[in-house]
Amino acid sequence: MARVGIVSLGCPKNTIDSESMLGILFSNGHSLVEESLAEVLLINTCTFIEDAQKESIKAILGASAPQIIVTGCLAQRHKEELLECMPEISAVLGTGDLGRIHEAVERVLNGERFCLVGDGEFKETKAPRVLASVGPSTYLRIAEGCDRPCTFCIIPQLRGSYRSRGIDEIVGEAKFLGESGIREINLVAQDTTLYGSDDKKLLLPELLERLNEVEGIEWIRLHYAYPNAVTQKLIEKMRDLSKVLPYLDIPLQHSHPEILQAMKRPVEPILELIGRLRSEIPGLVLRSTFIVGFPGEEERHFEHLANFLTEARLDHVGVFAFSPMTGTPAAKMKQLAKKTRNARRKGLMEQQQKISLSLHEKLIGQSLSMLVEGIEESGRLVGRTYREAPEIDGSVFATSRIPVEPGRILPIRIERVAPYDLFGSIEVAE
Repeated sequence: MARVGIVSLGCPKNTIDSESMLGILFSNGHSLVEESLAEVLLINTCTFIEDAQKESIKAILGASAPQIIVTGCLAQRHKEELLECMPEISAVLGTGDLGRIHEAVERVLNGERFCLVGDGEFKETKAPRVLASVGPSTYLRIAEGCDRPCTFCIIPQLRGSYRSRGIDEIVGEAKFLGESGIREINLVAQDTTLYGSDDKKLLLPELLERLNEVEGIEWIRLHYAYPNAVTQKLIEKMRDLSKVLPYLDIPLQHSHPEILQAMKRPVEPILELIGRLRSEIPGLVLRSTFIVGFPGEEERHFEHLANFLTEARLDHVGVFAFSPMTGTPAAKMKQLAKKTRNARRKGLMEQQQKISLSLHEKLIGQSLSMLVEGIEESGRLVGRTYREAPEIDGSVFATSRIPVEPGRILPIRIERVAPYDLFGSIEVAE
């Protein structure tokens, strides 16, 4: 059996794919080792934007393992071309062929060089995931693929049409995660709000009900919601279910109708939706992402977006300078200068930092629940409250007069804030 290393790039969905492949390899007797010790190195790539593609290629060129298997979106997109252009690669494995990872490892160890890339349609694997990261939080995929026609995105070409996983299957995985010590699950898909739509139903509220009953899981966080699919029933479940956090990641991408139409994104009365969400879900935290410098974005469009952020006062915002992806309609449009794109991103991020700091300052003196994720050498605790999603939002740092193990959820008094992070002390009952 082989010593296998893994490099996982890109989004949380890629992380889940990597952990699923590790589960298959472990069940077949292979072992996970550091990259420098690997006989076979798996590189799970991303190609969502050009920079991600460059990072993936850099990882391949920098790898030193005797055998390299490339999988993920870069593999699905370029297939045999990767083998032809990069002699470092032993095998290319498509996004819908991850269940054949054991076969791929065996074949490269036998000296074969090949490409296994099908249609990209996701296929469930029976082996349980092997959690690659240490900590009390992880991601749980509820669907794969996408039917949205966004002009800047290549994911539907690489991941296929939208397919929901079965509720029992998802709940079963959540139970496994709870039994493994996970306290927080972050639900992900290309669009979580469309869960069940491939069967002509919107079943996310029902799924949340079932997940709310899973023992061991204390926090359920919702990512990648679409504004035009946030139903009243979903709002009520977010409000009423005890484990579902009042946190919603809802990528909006822009505010001006003309740019949204060019992106083929839904044009909705977003401020009205935000107001309704905040009025019905106490303590709601909203995160969103935006693209600036999209083809055709004039100064008036950018000012509209800046004014929108001022009015919306979102808690967390990510801003991306548009990066054209070959093969998408947006890549064929007339592009703005890179300098303009980057300047707009910088300006919007600076604006949002002031908004985030202002919102954080209102938390000083409040008591919030903190999920402890780690302990620094100094003894200071590191974690998050319900207000921060893992990896994409800030962190919470706390002092404690009592010993605390990672994985506990404890009350913290907020004493100091920054635009992204919170600082405080664990409250101990006298």
